[in-house]
Amino acid sequence: MFGYAVPVDMTLSPEDAAAYRGYYCETCHQLRDCYGVMSAVIVSYEMTFASIILNSVSSDGTDVPVSKSGPLCVLRHSSRRTELLRKLAAYSVLVAGNDLLDDKLDGPTVKSNFGSLWMNRSIQRARSDFPEYDRLILEGYGKLREKEAAGCSDPVEMGYASAQSMVDVMRVMNGHEWTPVLERLFRNLGAWVYVMDAIDDLDDDYAKGQYNPFLVGVEEYQSARSFVTANIYDITDAVRRIVGEIQSAYAKLRPSMVRNTGICDNIIYQGIPTTVRLVMDGRSRMKPTITDMISGKMNRTIGSQF
Repeated sequence: MFGYAVPVDMTLSPEDAAAYRGYYCETCHQLRDCYGVMSAVIVSYEMTFASIILNSVSSDGTDVPVSKSGPLCVLRHSSRRTELLRKLAAYSVLVAGNDLLDDKLDGPTVKSNFGSLWMNRSIQRARSDFPEYDRLILEGYGKLREKEAAGCSDPVEMGYASAQSMVDVMRVMNGHEWTPVLERLFRNLGAWVYVMDAIDDLDDDYAKGQYNPFLVGVEEYQSARSFVTANIYDITDAVRRIVGEIQSAYAKLRPSMVRNTGICDNIIYQGIPTTVRLVMDGRSRMKPTITDMISGKMNRTIGSQF
């Protein structure tokens, strides 16, 4: 539904396409079973990708069968009950809750108030289940707010700051199975999502006067396309460095993966570069975060939507 880390469908094998759909559907069903039907709207491509990666290297990992599609698919129950999938669902709910909190602080609207009410029961349940996750997310949120208030103009620095709370939660979530390679991969994935989001939303942020690291100190602005064109070297260099880190970390992780290498190869080596081109060209087909859906604005202060 939301996100940037997507596979290139036409180059997926039929088996990998079916497996990807299985994980995506199971992500939705885990949210539904653990935190209610309303929480299922927050399923993201990034969350699905995180689930695929972690299920490929964790002792609690599992293959997921393909779910039958249909108009009432969201009402179906999950087919796999593992602690890892439950933890990922809780984390996603808590990130969505903090997205909505940030929107309220920036200026509550009828839609954002409705969104908070709509998700409140799911958020409270996730906080009760995993209070440590909530604490780490809130700490990261506070630090990111401070950097925004200080007017940080480095999108890469902000990207890594945005990814930190996600990395902290993943470290707790995976315990002794968490490795430096996983940390490097997820930190850079989180930073990449943040930077893509910032480029993708240049026009909206400028029009609404919202924080965007690319726009700090910018006095003359015409459009996202002209801004990217004028700053193409710096932007491309920053994005290329992050993507290089993602691919390098993944190459080190890949030998330890026991499943899903075809899907992950596709996303890392084809999907991510394709998304970069679409965003840089202003042709992004990516859909917004839950905050945008509910309140009509993008939020960058929480950062990664894993």
